[in-house]
Amino acid sequence: MNREEMKKYKEMKKYLENKTKEVYKTYNLKKKDYMFYLSKNNMFYSIMFLMSNNIIKVSFYAKPLWIDDILWDILNMSENKKAPISLRSVGAFTINSQIKINEYNVENEKEIDNIINSSFNDLLELSNICDEDYYLKNYTNISYQKEMIYTIVLIHNKEYEKALDFLNNTKINNFISNNKCFSDLAIEYINKIQ
Repeated sequence: MNREEMKKYKEMKKYLENKTKEVYKTYNLKKKDYMFYLSKNNMFYSIMFLMSNNIIKVSFYAKPLWIDDILWDILNMSENKKAPISLRSVGAFTINSQIKINEYNVENEKEIDNIINSSFNDLLELSNICDEDYYLKNYTNISYQKEMIYTIVLIHNKEYEKALDFLNNTKINNFISNNKCFSDLAIEYINKIQ
Protein backbone atom coordinates (compact mmCIF):
# COMPACT_ATOMS: atom_id res chain seq x y z
CA MET A 1 0.00 0.00 0.00
CA ASN A 2 1.53 3.30 -1.06
CA ARG A 3 1.29 6.57 0.86
CA GLU A 4 -1.68 7.85 -1.14
CA GLU A 5 -3.65 4.61 -0.64
CA MET A 6 -2.82 4.68 3.08
CA LYS A 7 -4.11 8.26 3.35
CA LYS A 8 -7.33 7.33 1.53
CA TYR A 9 -7.80 4.30 3.78
CA LYS A 10 -7.34 6.38 6.96
CA GLU A 11 -9.84 8.96 5.69
CA MET A 12 -12.40 6.28 4.83
CA LYS A 13 -11.92 4.58 8.20
CA LYS A 14 -12.46 7.90 9.99
CA TYR A 15 -15.51 8.55 7.83
CA LEU A 16 -16.97 5.13 8.78
CA GLU A 17 -16.42 5.90 12.47
CA ASN A 18 -18.01 9.34 12.27
CA LYS A 19 -20.91 8.27 10.06
CA THR A 20 -21.93 5.33 12.28
CA LYS A 21 -21.94 7.68 15.29
CA GLU A 22 -24.04 10.15 13.35
CA VAL A 23 -26.60 7.63 12.08
CA TYR A 24 -27.16 4.97 14.77
CA LYS A 25 -29.69 6.96 16.84
CA THR A 26 -32.03 7.23 13.86
CA TYR A 27 -32.40 3.43 14.17
CA ASN A 28 -33.15 3.65 17.92
CA LEU A 29 -29.91 1.87 18.70
CA LYS A 30 -27.55 2.49 21.60
CA LYS A 31 -23.77 2.63 21.50
CA LYS A 32 -20.99 1.49 23.80
CA ASP A 33 -17.42 1.90 22.59
CA TYR A 34 -17.33 0.25 19.15
CA MET A 35 -20.61 -1.69 19.49
CA PHE A 36 -24.15 -0.66 18.54
CA TYR A 37 -26.94 -2.58 20.22
CA LEU A 38 -30.57 -2.99 21.20
CA SER A 39 -32.42 -5.28 23.56
CA LYS A 40 -35.99 -6.48 23.26
CA ASN A 41 -38.07 -9.50 24.24
CA ASN A 42 -35.33 -10.78 26.56
CA MET A 43 -32.83 -10.86 23.69
CA PHE A 44 -29.70 -8.79 23.08
CA TYR A 45 -28.61 -7.78 19.56
CA SER A 46 -25.46 -5.96 18.56
CA ILE A 47 -23.36 -5.03 15.57
CA MET A 48 -19.74 -4.05 15.02
CA PHE A 49 -18.05 -2.44 12.00
CA LEU A 50 -14.39 -3.16 11.33
CA MET A 51 -12.47 -1.65 8.44
CA SER A 52 -9.15 -2.94 7.14
CA ASN A 53 -7.77 -1.33 3.98
CA ASN A 54 -10.80 -1.03 1.69
CA ILE A 55 -12.76 -3.90 3.27
CA ILE A 56 -15.51 -3.40 5.83
CA LYS A 57 -16.52 -6.38 7.95
CA VAL A 58 -19.86 -6.12 9.72
CA SER A 59 -20.40 -8.62 12.54
CA PHE A 60 -23.89 -9.35 13.88
CA TYR A 61 -24.54 -10.82 17.34
CA ALA A 62 -27.71 -12.11 19.02
CA LYS A 63 -28.29 -13.93 22.30
CA PRO A 64 -30.91 -14.43 25.00
CA LEU A 65 -30.23 -12.34 28.11
CA TRP A 66 -30.14 -15.47 30.25
CA ILE A 67 -27.02 -16.74 28.49
CA ASP A 68 -24.81 -14.09 30.14
CA ASP A 69 -26.78 -14.37 33.39
CA ILE A 70 -25.96 -18.09 33.65
CA LEU A 71 -22.35 -17.47 32.64
CA TRP A 72 -22.01 -14.88 35.40
CA ASP A 73 -23.58 -17.25 37.93
CA ILE A 74 -21.06 -19.93 36.91
CA LEU A 75 -18.16 -17.47 37.20
CA ASN A 76 -19.38 -16.15 40.57
CA MET A 77 -19.97 -12.74 38.99
CA SER A 78 -23.73 -12.49 39.54
CA GLU A 79 -23.38 -8.78 40.37
CA ASN A 80 -22.82 -8.21 36.63
CA LYS A 81 -26.56 -8.73 36.16
CA LYS A 82 -27.07 -5.33 37.82
CA ALA A 83 -24.62 -3.59 35.46
CA PRO A 84 -25.83 -1.51 32.50
CA ILE A 85 -27.04 -3.72 29.66
CA SER A 86 -24.19 -2.47 27.48
CA LEU A 87 -21.86 -4.79 29.44
CA ARG A 88 -23.35 -7.63 27.38
CA SER A 89 -21.76 -6.17 24.25
CA VAL A 90 -18.33 -5.07 25.47
CA GLY A 91 -17.76 -6.97 28.71
CA ALA A 92 -14.72 -9.22 28.94
CA PHE A 93 -16.78 -11.96 30.62
CA THR A 94 -19.70 -12.30 28.21
CA ILE A 95 -20.84 -14.72 25.56
CA ASN A 96 -19.90 -13.57 22.09
CA SER A 97 -22.76 -15.00 20.08
CA GLN A 98 -21.86 -14.06 16.52
CA ILE A 99 -24.67 -14.89 14.10
CA LYS A 100 -23.16 -13.69 10.81
CA ILE A 101 -20.49 -11.54 9.16
CA ASN A 102 -20.94 -9.49 6.02
CA GLU A 103 -17.90 -8.30 4.11
CA TYR A 104 -17.77 -5.43 1.62
CA ASN A 105 -15.15 -3.85 -0.63
CA VAL A 106 -15.54 -0.08 -0.58
CA GLU A 107 -14.13 2.63 -2.77
CA ASN A 108 -15.97 5.76 -1.63
CA GLU A 109 -18.05 7.40 1.09
CA LYS A 110 -21.37 6.77 -0.66
CA GLU A 111 -20.71 3.03 -0.51
CA ILE A 112 -19.90 3.36 3.19
CA ASP A 113 -23.20 5.22 3.75
CA ASN A 114 -25.10 2.41 2.03
CA ILE A 115 -23.32 -0.28 4.06
CA ILE A 116 -24.02 1.49 7.36
CA ASN A 117 -27.71 1.97 6.61
CA SER A 118 -28.27 -1.51 5.21
CA SER A 119 -26.38 -3.05 8.16
CA PHE A 120 -28.39 -1.18 10.76
CA ASN A 121 -31.55 -2.24 8.92
CA ASP A 122 -30.28 -5.83 8.92
CA LEU A 123 -29.75 -5.62 12.69
CA LEU A 124 -33.35 -4.44 13.17
CA GLU A 125 -34.55 -7.24 10.91
CA LEU A 126 -32.48 -9.75 12.91
CA SER A 127 -34.15 -8.50 16.09
CA ASN A 128 -37.53 -9.28 14.52
CA ILE A 129 -36.54 -12.76 13.34
CA CYS A 130 -34.14 -14.09 15.97
CA ASP A 131 -36.17 -14.65 19.11
CA GLU A 132 -35.29 -17.14 21.83
CA ASP A 133 -36.84 -20.10 19.97
CA TYR A 134 -34.92 -19.22 16.81
CA TYR A 135 -31.71 -18.92 18.81
CA LEU A 136 -32.22 -22.29 20.50
CA LYS A 137 -32.82 -23.96 17.13
CA ASN A 138 -29.70 -22.43 15.57
CA TYR A 139 -27.10 -21.86 18.32
CA THR A 140 -25.10 -24.93 17.28
CA ASN A 141 -24.09 -23.02 14.13
CA ILE A 142 -22.14 -20.51 16.24
CA SER A 143 -18.47 -21.42 16.14
CA TYR A 144 -16.84 -19.08 18.68
CA GLN A 145 -17.34 -20.20 22.32
CA LYS A 146 -19.34 -23.15 20.97
CA GLU A 147 -18.69 -25.49 23.92
CA MET A 148 -19.53 -22.82 26.50
CA ILE A 149 -22.76 -21.89 24.72
CA TYR A 150 -23.71 -25.58 24.47
CA THR A 151 -23.06 -26.07 28.20
CA ILE A 152 -25.05 -22.98 29.18
CA VAL A 153 -28.00 -24.02 27.00
CA LEU A 154 -28.00 -27.46 28.67
CA ILE A 155 -28.00 -25.78 32.09
CA HIS A 156 -30.79 -23.44 31.01
CA ASN A 157 -32.81 -26.46 29.85
CA LYS A 158 -32.09 -28.19 33.20
CA GLU A 159 -30.29 -31.04 31.42
CA TYR A 160 -27.75 -31.21 34.22
CA GLU A 161 -26.60 -34.82 33.77
CA LYS A 162 -26.01 -34.25 30.07
CA ALA A 163 -24.07 -31.06 30.88
CA LEU A 164 -21.95 -32.85 33.50
CA ASP A 165 -21.20 -35.68 31.09
CA PHE A 166 -20.16 -33.16 28.43
CA LEU A 167 -18.02 -31.15 30.86
CA ASN A 168 -16.29 -34.27 32.21
CA ASN A 169 -15.26 -35.13 28.65
CA THR A 170 -14.47 -31.63 27.40
CA LYS A 171 -11.96 -29.21 28.87
CA ILE A 172 -13.17 -25.64 28.30
CA ASN A 173 -10.31 -23.39 29.35
CA ASN A 174 -12.04 -20.04 28.75
CA PHE A 175 -12.59 -17.56 31.57
CA ILE A 176 -10.12 -18.66 34.22
CA SER A 177 -11.19 -17.53 37.71
CA ASN A 178 -9.40 -18.44 40.95
CA ASN A 179 -7.21 -20.87 38.97
CA LYS A 180 -10.29 -22.73 37.72
CA CYS A 181 -11.39 -22.87 34.09
CA PHE A 182 -14.95 -22.68 32.79
CA SER A 183 -15.35 -26.49 32.86
CA ASP A 184 -14.38 -26.72 36.53
CA LEU A 185 -16.55 -23.77 37.53
CA ALA A 186 -19.54 -25.08 35.55
CA ILE A 187 -19.29 -28.51 37.20
CA GLU A 188 -19.20 -26.83 40.63
CA TYR A 189 -22.18 -24.66 39.69
CA ILE A 190 -24.27 -27.61 38.49
CA ASN A 191 -23.46 -29.64 41.60
CA LYS A 192 -24.49 -26.68 43.75
CA ILE A 193 -27.86 -26.07 42.04
CA GLN A 194 -28.87 -29.74 41.73
